[in-house]
Amino acid sequence: MMRVMGIAPYKYLPARKGGEIFIANFAAHLAHHCRLTIASVSANQPEGPLPYELWKAFGNSRLRYLNIFNCRTLAKAVRQKNIQLLYIEHPYMGWQAILVQILTGCGYVVHSHNIEAARWRSLGKWWWPLLQAYEKWVHRKAQHNFFISQDDADAAIKQYGLKPHKASVAPYGIKTPEALPAQNIIRPEICGRHHIAPGTTLYYFNGALDYLPNQQAVLKIIREIDPLLKEQARVPYVILISGRGLPEEVAEEIKESGGRIIYTGFVDQPVAYLAAADIFINPVVEGGGVKTKVLEALAAHKTVISTRSGAIGVDTAICGNKLKVVPDNDWRQFAARMQELDDISSPTPSSFFSYHNNERIAAEVAAIMQAVL
Repeated sequence: MMRVMGIAPYKYLPARKGGEIFIANFAAHLAHHCRLTIASVSANQPEGPLPYELWKAFGNSRLRYLNIFNCRTLAKAVRQKNIQLLYIEHPYMGWQAILVQILTGCGYVVHSHNIEAARWRSLGKWWWPLLQAYEKWVHRKAQHNFFISQDDADAAIKQYGLKPHKASVAPYGIKTPEALPAQNIIRPEICGRHHIAPGTTLYYFNGALDYLPNQQAVLKIIREIDPLLKEQARVPYVILISGRGLPEEVAEEIKESGGRIIYTGFVDQPVAYLAAADIFINPVVEGGGVKTKVLEALAAHKTVISTRSGAIGVDTAICGNKLKVVPDNDWRQFAARMQELDDISSPTPSSFFSYHNNERIAAEVAAIMQAVL
């Protein structure tokens, strides 16, 4: 069995956010196909036994991304463990993987979460061209590159000059929520908790609200979507928003909606709110990469209304009528699609679950890794 080491240079356990879940699920399933070690930071706190070795190789300081002595530590481990291949999460530790390759002859592949330069460009960071040049260098030096979507793979081939045979798609893996509460049971509980009248249409949005694109999405809900719904909606509605880190001034603005928008704060089980909701909305227009909250809502058989930017990298062909995509900033159309309630109870197609199956993804990645060796 081949011996692989992953480099995940930040805390991802316990896995709560989309990127953390992406790393954790990928490693857990890849470990079925190889002897796997994950080199990560000391802050990780697994919630149970892992099917791979978690090596706390790095400290928690941000200097770990620049610490050249990490290369010596990694190279020593590669030799001692007879590692045959490295893979890196994101491109940021790519320069260290390249030095380890020089020191040991052990090649590396990239497990990309998104095109990082494009994400930072969309957030208005002046230094994105520098990151783009670095990211291009790391991807071109890799033995292979796994991208989270075909959109990202195509962009990297075009912009970074990657050879098509060195780029594959390893999508975000999901699983059907096994403990998803029945809507007829959880909905009255959620409505009672927030004093919502029976017969009200429930919309839901959640995310890390200390992340600027999600904050901006909340502002779009308050200032663009809610006024249109207030004018057009034929039945009472409430938009529920969950997440940690919403600025106080935005929370105060929500209170001025007269109860049409409710900020729940952070909730331990957002799946309960998802189960209670009629529709999940994703009015995100900034930030790159696949929005995992969209995939998780689809996995819960929820109809999703999303902006085009919010649906980047999601294959609409496998989503049936469960994903409805609206042009960015066309809030009138967005509000109109939110009011289309006739078909929201239909299930998400099986093709969606087949494509995003963790075991299938891991098996295909392992086969390509073996071929690289």
